[in-house]
Amino acid sequence: MRPERPYVGTRAVIAMRDFEQEIPAMTATVSHWLDARHVRPAGPPFLRYHAIDMPERMDVELGMPTDHAHDATGQVESRLLPAGRYAVLLYTGVRNGVSANRELIDWIAAQGEHIAQEGQVFQARYETFLTDAEAEPDQQRWRIEVAIGVRG
Repeated sequence: MRPERPYVGTRAVIAMRDFEQEIPAMTATVSHWLDARHVRPAGPPFLRYHAIDMPERMDVELGMPTDHAHDATGQVESRLLPAGRYAVLLYTGVRNGVSANRELIDWIAAQGEHIAQEGQVFQARYETFLTDAEAEPDQQRWRIEVAIGVRG
């Protein structure tokens, strides 16, 4: 079980081919919001996937955990990662994300579990970047945790 977790984030619908351009811009938007309000992140950044229709449409949010909810609306909003049961997998290398997610989804099904979602919208599916990008610029060395909310 994971507890509910507050964060601030910015959300967009983008194609997979645009990730390398869009995600750094989204990160900068959230970082500027935090800096302007003197709010320190309470953990590493993550990408929350609300809906995925690969490779052309991905409803994704760049989030930064915070110690508590903030009054944020507009381009950066205050949200909550829901409490609940999650299946979790650690992988190394940004380019391994698709295969790691597929492996975790297959494992969830093999356990007789179901991904928590409503239609094509995930209740909780996100990837946390455990490696500090400034300390390790090689994305193939980054450690990433994928977590997918499940229900029995």
